[in-house]
Amino acid sequence: MTHRTIGKAGLWLGGTCIVTGMLLAASQPQTSASADKPSVRTDSHPLQSFNPLIGSWRGVGQLKRGSQKGAWIEKATCEWSFENKQTSIVLKSDKGRQFENLALKWDQPNKQLLLLQTDGDTVHEYRGTMPDKWPDRIVLVSPPDADGVSRRCTIQQLSDIRATLLFEQQTSPSGSFRRVAGIGYTRSGEKLAEAGGNQRKCIVTGGLGTIPVSHKGETFYVCCQGCVQAFNDSPDEIISEYRASLTTKKK
Repeated sequence: MTHRTIGKAGLWLGGTCIVTGMLLAASQPQTSASADKPSVRTDSHPLQSFNPLIGSWRGVGQLKRGSQKGAWIEKATCEWSFENKQTSIVLKSDKGRQFENLALKWDQPNKQLLLLQTDGDTVHEYRGTMPDKWPDRIVLVSPPDADGVSRRCTIQQLSDIRATLLFEQQTSPSGSFRRVAGIGYTRSGEKLAEAGGNQRKCIVTGGLGTIPVSHKGETFYVCCQGCVQAFNDSPDEIISEYRASLTTKKK
């Protein structure tokens, strides 16, 4: 896989945060009765462990750690996306300086995490391994581009309300990775982490359900606008799979 820059006509990374038509298809949980219609529910999807990242965040970016020179403030929203039957966790930055969108996907054939960073017409592709647990840290690296530059992105969640992104680059194979910028995030608004105890669960992802959705007189809960869209697109299927999962857990 090589790094590439792609024009807007050939790629769109947006949606709830990012959707792309260029990358390898992510794994889909196959619990639907129809083989050509993958399930939307993510309870068994490899990305499900990243549910604690879902929500709204306030970020402070710094080019140099501890320095206010060139620093900025941004708002970011992290949501699930299921567009084109591809499961992603997507981060969209408002007034950010390192990216407009980030998309985290699972490359099932290669058993790797795949991250796409887009800023304007430029797209960087990173790959990394799934951590043993989360919250923790993941390190993703891009292959050298045409100029021999490799990039590294480190995503770390420190707690339910704090997370960081670190962007670095390496200009030669024998050189060290050097800091480009770091962003420290603090959660804004309501916590959207993994549900526990008697808390309401998202009917789509199993995360903390905070947004009510209704179908045929029944009310359920979802964790983000991406899951609202997924529920509205296939309510009967999602409700059926949700109830089937509850039956399975009771056995």
